[in-house]
Amino acid sequence: MNIKVNLMVGEHQIDKVLTIEDHKLEGFSEEEIEAVIEVKIRNWANDLIRIAWEVEEE
Repeated sequence: MNIKVNLMVGEHQIDKVLTIEDHKLEGFSEEEIEAVIEVKIRNWANDLIRIAWEVEEE
């Protein structure tokens, strides 16, 4: 199964096709497949996005 993902941050856009092997989804309900897809997308995004912050003194 291929999942087309579009990540936008401000005006920057990243398009990616993520793949899940079909045999790994055999026997799963539609809800379970959606959950697997969400985890796959979340893991991909977590690997891409880094946020750093610090408190500035006034």
